[in-house]
Amino acid sequence: MYGLQVLERIEANQRQNFTRFVVLARKAINVSDQVPAKTTLLMATGQQAGALVEALLVLRNHNLIMTRLESRPIHGNPWEEMFYLDIQANLESAEMQKALKELGDITRSMKVLGCYPSENVVPVDPT
Repeated sequence: MYGLQVLERIEANQRQNFTRFVVLARKAINVSDQVPAKTTLLMATGQQAGALVEALLVLRNHNLIMTRLESRPIHGNPWEEMFYLDIQANLESAEMQKALKELGDITRSMKVLGCYPSENVVPVDPT
């Protein structure tokens, strides 16, 4: 996987348990618009009532499908959380770009963590 050597295979004791790996790179990859893609965001909303709902409505209004939403505490800010979102869309798509602009306007902070193929895509040898 990514040219790495598997050091040890560990079978989980429960079928629903699985391990995820993250591939980090200094330079973003471009995902072809012909390949199903996901974009991962990190955002923090304001502390007012309905702030998260308002952000999620932006996705709905642009017909973007959220496949994951996780909250994590913001270190040093008690009772405040940031949110990780996976969105089923290519970062370069028009709807995603419009949604990012709107989210940037209504959230306290937002960062795109990356865009990547949402499925294992095996290159085809043209020969």
